[in-house]
Amino acid sequence: MLRLLITQDLRQRFTGNVLGGLWAVLAPLLQLLVFAVVFVHIFKARVPGLDERGYIAFLALGMWPWFAFAEAVSRGASSLVDGAGLLGKVAVSTWQLVLARVIGAFIIHGVGFVAVLILLSVWRGGIHLEWLPVVLPGWIAMFVLALAVAQIVAICTVFARDTQQILGHLLTAWMFLTPILYAPSLVPPMFQAWMRINPMTDVIASIREPLLWGGEAVMWSWLPYVVAGVLLGLAWLVHRRFRPYVREFL
Repeated sequence: MLRLLITQDLRQRFTGNVLGGLWAVLAPLLQLLVFAVVFVHIFKARVPGLDERGYIAFLALGMWPWFAFAEAVSRGASSLVDGAGLLGKVAVSTWQLVLARVIGAFIIHGVGFVAVLILLSVWRGGIHLEWLPVVLPGWIAMFVLALAVAQIVAICTVFARDTQQILGHLLTAWMFLTPILYAPSLVPPMFQAWMRINPMTDVIASIREPLLWGGEAVMWSWLPYVVAGVLLGLAWLVHRRFRPYVREFL
């Protein structure tokens, strides 16, 4: 059933599009291009130790994982409301319905991330692809975190439909409060505490730093895994508590 739900979600996303699945890569690329133009050429943003091209690579390697996380959370959060018709006809698990959308988002952006790595290697060089296996734990932690948040918010959305609009603003704020567009060393002291407890800080760093700087930048932190595990357990409890009422409210 899960495989069928994932296939259906991917098919529905691209049905009727002239470019089909290419939009999954083109849309984030266009967004990345906008950020690059604004921060590189207008704000003249830089990261210590990196030139202009290096900063664009820094931006791409941080933004693309965030795209995966944000889209997985956003689409997963709306999955129960969007799938109300299916839930009314088929005995499908609400947990699986959310999980399918989260997996679909990570499949799409995972492919896009590989494409970005290839482009950066050709255009800039110096990307340490030999350290690619080291970034996998970061992606796994991000997936579990996205799944947990999506599962909790999906239940909230069933009972309060404006949760989806609030989520969009929260994700935007979360992105700017995570060192994605800037180096952690540039964060003012008053925000250092938030940066340390923000699990996405270590997640993004564990994905970006080894590819950008090589082996000397490999870092490990238990915080993202602990937070993701706790939130996933909480999400499971929330689903068990409210699952009997989901179909009634939909």
